[in-house]
Amino acid sequence: VSMGLGPLMAIYQARFLKYLHARGIADTSKRKVWVFCGDGEMDEPESLGAIALAAREKLDNLIFVVNCNLQRLDGPVRGNGKIIQELEGDFR
Repeated sequence: VSMGLGPLMAIYQARFLKYLHARGIADTSKRKVWVFCGDGEMDEPESLGAIALAAREKLDNLIFVVNCNLQRLDGPVRGNGKIIQELEGDFR
C-alpha cells in the first residue's frame, strides 16, 4: 500500500510543469495537476508534509480534492472526525 505517496507524486508533477514553463521548454501556464485522495491518506505524515511543501513551492497549478469519509484501509480515521478541521487548517 502506498499511503501518502500520491500527493508527493502530484507535487513533483506540478513542480516539473513550472520548471518547463520557466525554462521556455513548453507553455504549461494553463495546465493543472489534480490530486484525488482520501482523508485516510491525508492523515499520513508524508501527505501532511506534502501540503507544506506545495505551499513553500507556491504551486498554484496544484489542486487537492479530498474525500472525507472518515475511513482508512485498516479502520476509521483517528480523532472522531476532527481530521476534517485539521485538514482545513493545513490547507489555509
